[in-house]
Amino acid sequence: MSERGIELSDIVAQLVADARRQEGMSMDELADRAGVHRTYIGLLERRSRQPTLAAAANLAEALGLSLSELVEKAEQDVGNGVVADIELPSAPRGRHAHQERLGEGSHLTDVTDLTPAMVGRAIDLTYRRLDLIDQQMHESGSPPLSKLVELSHLSPLVANLLSASVARASNGLYVQHGSDHAPSLLPLRQGLPELEVAAALETDRPASRADTTGVYLTFRYVLAERDGTFTRGKDSRGDTVAVWEVRFGELEEEDFHVAGARTGAGNARLRKEALDEMELVYYDPELLPYAKPTGVYARVR
Repeated sequence: MSERGIELSDIVAQLVADARRQEGMSMDELADRAGVHRTYIGLLERRSRQPTLAAAANLAEALGLSLSELVEKAEQDVGNGVVADIELPSAPRGRHAHQERLGEGSHLTDVTDLTPAMVGRAIDLTYRRLDLIDQQMHESGSPPLSKLVELSHLSPLVANLLSASVARASNGLYVQHGSDHAPSLLPLRQGLPELEVAAALETDRPASRADTTGVYLTFRYVLAERDGTFTRGKDSRGDTVAVWEVRFGELEEEDFHVAGARTGAGNARLRKEALDEMELVYYDPELLPYAKPTGVYARVR
């Protein structure tokens, strides 16, 4: 690496360290958000390791920055001998999936090599993106995302963010196919299936965007308050997406109900019986959108 390249890498590492401290984030938390080992963060901050492009991108995103912002700031400081403070968006403290509420996910892992921990990390990444968007909207005087988008359009948007986060959390197992393409995720390893990610609000059942037969990871969410409190009922909806259930399964055409003539995506909705039979990967009883847990919910509570 050239002398300028080394200097640029050192400044990127210093900017990341300064931003981490500025946000009051531990090395462990940054490592978890960025999908790297804590030791790697320590090596970067001691200048014992040069950050790769991929690592820099992951670290920037974990701090609410873009890679271009980080590199642009580093380039401005090369040769000056002084690294100025980098401005961080005033994002709220990170929300996280509750690790103790993740299921065993044995079928999920057998079929896809994904683990419940990866699903939990995908939820964390999605929360981070949504909260940054909402915070920036709030600071500009705009309503939050959930108030700008019709509820019928919110679930596809949430599913797209979750799909990108699952790919990111999969450690190279999957890549996102694209927001307008089905299935949501394409495998990068031989023998793994394509994976469709779907989302639905409250007790709604996820809808299929394309051919119904396939492997599905479904997320259901509620709209809670910014501080995390949740009150059941449509009239008490907040504006912050919070996942209450994740399920996994291999579905066939008969597992879906098609309403009328199928003229476009979203007309095939998962049947309740098929949804109930899918493996429960994550369940948060505090966000249950109805009063009394029944069936599998009552058993895992």
